[in-house]
Amino acid sequence: MYHKLTRRKVLSAGTVSAGMILGTGCSTTSEKRIAQKKPESSAYPTPGPDKDLVRDLTPGTTPVRLGGYLRYQEGKSLTEIVKELRDSGHAGAIASPDPWHSMKDSDLNELRTALKEYDVVIYEVGGYRNILHTDEASRQENLKHLTRCIEAADKIGCPMVGTISGSRCPESNRWGDNYNVHPDNWTKETWDLLVSGVSQILKDTAGMKAVIGMEAQVTTNIEGPGSHKRLIDDVGNERLKVNLDPTNMIHLYRYYHTTELINECFDLLGEDIMGCHAKDSYIFPHEQTLHIQEVCPGRGVLDYETYLVRMSRMKWPRTLLPEHIPADQFLEAETYIRNVAKRVGVTILG
Repeated sequence: MYHKLTRRKVLSAGTVSAGMILGTGCSTTSEKRIAQKKPESSAYPTPGPDKDLVRDLTPGTTPVRLGGYLRYQEGKSLTEIVKELRDSGHAGAIASPDPWHSMKDSDLNELRTALKEYDVVIYEVGGYRNILHTDEASRQENLKHLTRCIEAADKIGCPMVGTISGSRCPESNRWGDNYNVHPDNWTKETWDLLVSGVSQILKDTAGMKAVIGMEAQVTTNIEGPGSHKRLIDDVGNERLKVNLDPTNMIHLYRYYHTTELINECFDLLGEDIMGCHAKDSYIFPHEQTLHIQEVCPGRGVLDYETYLVRMSRMKWPRTLLPEHIPADQFLEAETYIRNVAKRVGVTILG
């Protein structure tokens, strides 16, 4: 049986799905569309690769932190937990929003001291709630949850709370991080609701350091680097950033253009990228309709050489977190990333 250990399973068991569920019977409530150019895939003239593409694989000098999961464990000191994480080869980490809210100041100080001693960065607190929930009361609860996550991130010195924009599909609201495809995801009203929701969270956490790191999902209105940039511009708050996941942006016209996609992300978003996720994309063979599966890094088509090189050119070290793969493939994923990094001359911390 195929089991996935995902970031969201770890962080919020029981509230999320392991993969995208394509619901049925979702009705359109508005035909008014966002005033924008054609989908970003129009940058690539055909689904086939550009055989004349020349890659620039000149590495920078900034190392990349390999990410893992910081899990609070009763009976272990926070110093032991951080040391074990670093000993396992991880210099970056994602954490849940709890139990930091109820933790004593002395314990929080111990955590911060251990992170500094072992050179580990908690780069992300996982928030992941549907900012576009179709029930307004539930949407407000999701916004409050993300506000609470930012408060937790500030307590532990984490710079970012990761989330998605979400979906207007009511049938999928049983998942806290509903990102199901729905025709209303791309209306102007939905876009305005997203801008309003993000702005509300940032207003309610004004004065805090932690930022929102929006993660793209190709099934939502944040589907690629252009929509990331547009949201940053429309919200107009320096605490809205990017939690980069190129695999989540893959559709047919990008499948053989991951080099161009990755370069577009880093060219357009630059230092607004606060952290990066690592998985891969694979199209199921001999299917008459398209099925793109997220798979272990190295088992798909994503250009990890370019991905790591572009990370190494940033001003300070970002974390690359393997995720959404079966538990027994994490070692394979990390080994693959280290091997690619060595091949292109990028230093991995961890």
